[in-house]
Amino acid sequence: MEINVTDYPNKAIGEKGSTRSTKKELSSLLFPHWIPVLFSIIKSRMLVYVFAVITFGTFLITAGANIPDLFTLIAATAASYLVALATYIYNDLTDYTVDKINQREIIHDQKKSLQYQTTLYSMIGFFAISILLSFSISIATGVSSLIFAGLAIAYSHPRTHLKDRFITKTVVTGAGAFVASVMGMTAAVAETDVFSNIALMSSVIAFLFYFILGPLGDIGDIRGDRQGGRKTIPIVIGIKRTFLLMDGIVVFIGVIFAVSYFVFGMHVIGLVLGLTVCSVFLFQINDVSKHYKVKSKLKKTRTTLRYSVFATLIAMWMGVVLRDIVVWFEYGVIPLE
Repeated sequence: MEINVTDYPNKAIGEKGSTRSTKKELSSLLFPHWIPVLFSIIKSRMLVYVFAVITFGTFLITAGANIPDLFTLIAATAASYLVALATYIYNDLTDYTVDKINQREIIHDQKKSLQYQTTLYSMIGFFAISILLSFSISIATGVSSLIFAGLAIAYSHPRTHLKDRFITKTVVTGAGAFVASVMGMTAAVAETDVFSNIALMSSVIAFLFYFILGPLGDIGDIRGDRQGGRKTIPIVIGIKRTFLLMDGIVVFIGVIFAVSYFVFGMHVIGLVLGLTVCSVFLFQINDVSKHYKVKSKLKKTRTTLRYSVFATLIAMWMGVVLRDIVVWFEYGVIPLE
């Protein structure tokens, strides 16, 4: 776009500040004020990449030893990231009070209309782009994206406010991770026409992980949640039992790895790696249970466990790929589940 400075109203020659005013107008046109706000929105919610990685990993697990279509893989991952980002932004727009109590950084200022409007329009745009990308892959992936968006609205909307109900908060968050995983699986199925039971197991693991990450975060936010009237797992059943619940979830994840090996034929390396990751989970949970009042310790442990989510995806992916390679060497074909 060609910009003609004569199009702008100039002040009389010699009037102080005329050059500065013109430069400011040009700067506003070339670099709109909403762009820094948009960047701050994205930067403040970097953790939504977890959902994108879950989609990415499940896509590869479903594809197995098949060479994935790069465009479909990127589109599915981007769609998952954008719908998750839109979800967290929508939650921020409806969750100002409690986040302020918990001293969490708020990405919008209700007193500044530009920031609020940029946040609102960005959220709508992210939802729309995600849904369009998903339907460009397959109907199943598109429907999964719509379900994710529906969960987001039900979770945070003032009329439903599922996040204020006991257990529902964690269930809905876990369901979001499950749907993100299904987005990756359906996208891969659209390309390979191969359904993977092991990929479905990884989707269940993604769901279960939020019964570890969610309550761990709730323990750190317990003060604000109590003042905000929320009924989270640590508030209802107590902190000690919450840690026991986490241990039980980890054991169940280990059982899923065993089922993937004994029932669905995953390679033994996948089982060994999966059980190793579960052992790390148990160690981390036991360690943080002794220092749960230290917020920095809780935050560090959540980060470690978040990386461990990726480790389970890698373990399952290796188990599937090695199984496919062994079958290919023996029979000359890649197995169809």
